[in-house]
Amino acid sequence: AAHEWWENTSKRSGSFSSVGTVAIPDAYTMNNAMGIGGTESGLTSGHGTSCAALAAGNNFGLAFEANIWNMPGIGDAVSLGIEANYDLMKIFHQNKPTNSATGFDATSLTTDLAVSSGDSYEVRADVTIGSLFGAANEAGLGAGNATTADVVWIPTANGFAQVFYDDGKGFPPRPAGWRAIGAGAADQAGTSVPFTAGIFIQRRQAEDLDIVFVGHVRTEATSFSIGSGFNFLNRVLPVGVALDDSGIENFIKKGNTGSGDLIWSPDGNGGYNQYYYTDGGGFPPQTKGWKAVGQGNADRGSATLASGYAIQASEAGSVSVAIPNGLDL
Repeated sequence: AAHEWWENTSKRSGSFSSVGTVAIPDAYTMNNAMGIGGTESGLTSGHGTSCAALAAGNNFGLAFEANIWNMPGIGDAVSLGIEANYDLMKIFHQNKPTNSATGFDATSLTTDLAVSSGDSYEVRADVTIGSLFGAANEAGLGAGNATTADVVWIPTANGFAQVFYDDGKGFPPRPAGWRAIGAGAADQAGTSVPFTAGIFIQRRQAEDLDIVFVGHVRTEATSFSIGSGFNFLNRVLPVGVALDDSGIENFIKKGNTGSGDLIWSPDGNGGYNQYYYTDGGGFPPQTKGWKAVGQGNADRGSATLASGYAIQASEAGSVSVAIPNGLDL
């Protein structure tokens, strides 16, 4: 049926009757292309499985939930050839389907950020719990069960995912691995951690733990989409940035205590400093600049934005955090 669809326009629905045809070799079978449907696998060469796994695998890749169309043609057993591959790709790209769940096709960019026609952008894979802390908890978080282990709190659309490393001890018998509170024995090593998300680690052990994360360093401002209410973000920069240098005041609602958006930044003692930016209006009278709840008119522009913080916003929008002038990256 697949051969006929590509080779004979009469075998298609009307919406695809004029998109062109491509001759498909008889050797292009399900067994030769995907290794299924026969008594033994017909995959004799090629590297498509590895490429597909990297692109949209079960736990890794840029698109975890992508639909994959198999189109071998270089060093494979299907005799398709590079020219036919190109024709197939061109036809598919020009007529790519729309995802019924999202309403967008495969090349749509949906974002609240300032992306204009003609701009270029790069899509990078998020890290996962397994890649960030180690598949076997090489970072050394406190292992145990849901009530004794350290917990990584990851913001989600509905609150937080609470992930911990289960040491596999006790009853019922189970292998060690990453679990989530409320998700039973399901493996959570592949849980995505968006690079803009402000994660929190609930440390349940007596001693402190230093964790070093390795990755790319941003050399340009970072923009975030935010919604009304609490938005848990990370600073992205590996070094501290003063509120005066962050540029956040250009994107949030200004006002005195109770009327402006708030920046919740951990104070290192289990609590939070709550910062707001006032333009000097309102009552009680204050000078223009960053202030802190409960600290009167004291200027707090030199306060450091913590690596993980929250913006309590009055409305949805976007925020951009600048790279401080003179910072050597």
